Amino acid sequence: MKLQQNNNLFVYTILIFSMLFWGTSFVFTIIALEILDPISIVFIRLLISAVMLWIIVAIFFRKEKISFSLFKWIAVLAFFEPFIYFIGETYGLQRVSPVVTSLIIATIPVFTAIVMQLFFRVKLTTINFIGIFISLSGVVLILVGKNMQFDVDILGLLLLFLAVFAAVGYGILLNKLVSNVHPIWLIAAQNTFGALFFLPLYLVLRKTPNFDYATVFTFLSPQGEMWTCILLLSIFSSSLAFIFYSIAVRKIGIARGIVFANLIPIFTAITSFFLLGEHLSITKIAGIFIVIFGLMLTQRKKMESDTHS
Repeated sequence: MKLQQNNNLFVYTILIFSMLFWGTSFVFTIIALEILDPISIVFIRLLISAVMLWIIVAIFFRKEKISFSLFKWIAVLAFFEPFIYFIGETYGLQRVSPVVTSLIIATIPVFTAIVMQLFFRVKLTTINFIGIFISLSGVVLILVGKNMQFDVDILGLLLLFLAVFAAVGYGILLNKLVSNVHPIWLIAAQNTFGALFFLPLYLVLRKTPNFDYATVFTFLSPQGEMWTCILLLSIFSSSLAFIFYSIAVRKIGIARGIVFANLIPIFTAITSFFLLGEHLSITKIAGIFIVIFGLMLTQRKKMESDTHS
């Protein structure tokens, strides 16, 4: 019993750190977008992450075996995320604030639950459906202004929901792969495929960095701030967060692991407040709590079957 409790504590701890790294990534991406274009940011962070992870694999995990036939599925995994996901998220962040972005991304558990019921016979309870309705109501509250008029950029919103649906596909496929591939190998291969997918876009769409910029971290030059943000995104958001999440899904399955995405908006809001000085209206704060409450209800009772099997 004690061993099981310690194991659960470890899993929940790394899940929280995953969400912390993903939650803060929106803010660091916003800062980097002042200097670099979206494609350059994503390609460079994936390239750095892939190189770093393959070095770790070569030193510590080279004896781990991976079936060659699985690489095609890892390529599909990488197409969902990071490729499609990062296109939606990064371009969406150019049009929507980090906090609102994180709230949209936090609806991933809702849509994952819906897809699991429709295609994987994971039965949802009445309380789960109530949670879905409440969560979506909270999102609507966040997206409207004081006069109850829609005040979020439509294209930005569509791009973010593209990221959400890519993440749903990623999570379900990840759930099937983690039992057959070591997490370090999986994320190293995933980010390598991701960098290869982005390479043609990078060669065509990259722009000259804009270094005429007042830095957020005033003790750094614009060049220093750019590389600091990219390194933080590479090491924590594109590497450790995915590795930790893969380990957790391997242990407890996607149905239980995905609920921790509820924490992302909280970490984003805190980071945005301190680093970007983002103001949160009462309406948006209320929306945040409504979304989180609804998301918690979607996981209130254990689903009758689990895709982890």
